[in-house]
Amino acid sequence: MSRKKRYYKNIIFCDPKFGSYIFSKFINYIMKNGKKNKAQNIFYYSLNLISIKFNKNPLYIIKKIIKISQPLFEIKKKKIGGTKYNVPFKISVKRSLMYSMKWIVKNSNKRNENGFKNKFLGELIDTFYGNSLTIKLKEEINKQTELNKAYSNFKL
Repeated sequence: MSRKKRYYKNIIFCDPKFGSYIFSKFINYIMKNGKKNKAQNIFYYSLNLISIKFNKNPLYIIKKIIKISQPLFEIKKKKIGGTKYNVPFKISVKRSLMYSMKWIVKNSNKRNENGFKNKFLGELIDTFYGNSLTIKLKEEINKQTELNKAYSNFKL
């Protein structure tokens, strides 16, 4: 028998208000120090204001925001013959979803507005219109993949 410890995946339940897996993942990325109720309040506040502003279903708007900010490629370094190459490769949908959500939360912290609720709301609206820090980060990664396309045949 193997003595290796088994890894059990955590089951993420759908959020209580809308019943969406994506919303619950977003809430988990916002959450700090286990304060899920506070993270839910922040997320639902921003969803409410977004749905009022755009007059559409918030699930549709969040899915569109995530789709806009999802990267298609990831860059990893590989050492070949004493030199390190940046090797681009395609990533799965689950991993790109993770990157887009983390980028939105991280870049909303960098904004110059009062309170995280307003920062997060501003980042979501700017991402929807296509001029946020998250979109710039995605474009920067796309430029890196274009520059290092010659090394894409290397296996990781």
